[in-house]
Amino acid sequence: MTVVLRKRVAKDVNRTARMRVSGASVLCTALLSGAVSAATSGAIQPHDDILSIVEFAALQAASEQGLDQVEVRVRPLDQRLRPALCDRNLEIVRPHNGRVLGPVSYGVRCSGSVPWTLYLRAEVSASLELPVLAKALPRGTILAPDDLKMVTRRIKTQAADVIIDPELAVGMELKRPLSAGSTLRHGHVDLPELVTRGQMVTLVAGGSGIEVRMQGKAMGSGAQGDRLLVTNLTSGKRVEGLVLSDGSVRIP
Repeated sequence: MTVVLRKRVAKDVNRTARMRVSGASVLCTALLSGAVSAATSGAIQPHDDILSIVEFAALQAASEQGLDQVEVRVRPLDQRLRPALCDRNLEIVRPHNGRVLGPVSYGVRCSGSVPWTLYLRAEVSASLELPVLAKALPRGTILAPDDLKMVTRRIKTQAADVIIDPELAVGMELKRPLSAGSTLRHGHVDLPELVTRGQMVTLVAGGSGIEVRMQGKAMGSGAQGDRLLVTNLTSGKRVEGLVLSDGSVRIP
């Protein structure tokens, strides 16, 4: 994705300092920031202009995902690089993978009479209030509300990877042991198994107010919502059903 910035970037920003901004201040920055369009024969594009454009783009991308208290640190360019002063608006090339947190690579492109493209690395983080473990817990623990506490953390991983709503964690099973204070990621938890292979289960069939229940034997293991092969002990036939929240299996 390419974003054209059309106003001059302020040059008095300290490139080594971290910036903390809210979504509202990002919008204000957009009114003041942009690309240099003046052309001077033999002139060099100031590094500060390029760094400022990358910083603004990283802040804007994080704001678009609803993040605030964003910090951006852009890695300085090699001082030996001397790109020509662009006689057209500079362009920002955003990451194709949509990443906005952690190490992110942005491109700055000049499509003028002396074209060039530079790629810069930015480190982006944001503050989020999220649930963490109140105590160390072993693998296989079914999380309860008392197992969690809310804290504010700076994260550098994709926000979608982290569990932010505690209700999404309660009732889930830990797939690995975690220490106290651990941030919960979706890969750390799974729905608990309600049925294990060989277990006797209740098969539920019917509809329109008529429900038939019978005994069956699970041919595999499954959590709520999983499709499971079971043997109907009445008919001896194997049928596929859906595991319900109470551990019964609904068959068509």
